[in-house]
Amino acid sequence: MRQLHVRHPLLQDIAQCLLDLFPSNADVSEVGTEQAPSLFMSWRTSGVANHPGNVAWGVHYRFDPQLLRAGPEFTDDARRAMCHRVREMSRHLRFDYADPTATSLFVVDVPAVPVEA
Repeated sequence: MRQLHVRHPLLQDIAQCLLDLFPSNADVSEVGTEQAPSLFMSWRTSGVANHPGNVAWGVHYRFDPQLLRAGPEFTDDARRAMCHRVREMSRHLRFDYADPTATSLFVVDVPAVPVEA
């Protein structure tokens, strides 16, 4: 099992939900301040500089602090709904490993919206 470097309970749940969307060698870490932590998935591909494949890839998930503060109050269904929402926000991300000019870092802003569950 992949090691997660995540302390915040809601971010831990979301990271677990997202694991299968990323390469098995991706590092999963909590970054940022304690008041506003973020989730960062990163991995590298091999290759020669300025050629396809030699890139550090990453996705930085930034969460509204209000959402993270409310996380401990979420029911299990609300947690699952939040994980599903972030997962759906991630499905549009495309990593073009063959293009040396491809976007290799994506930022996903997760707003605080009511979680229906």
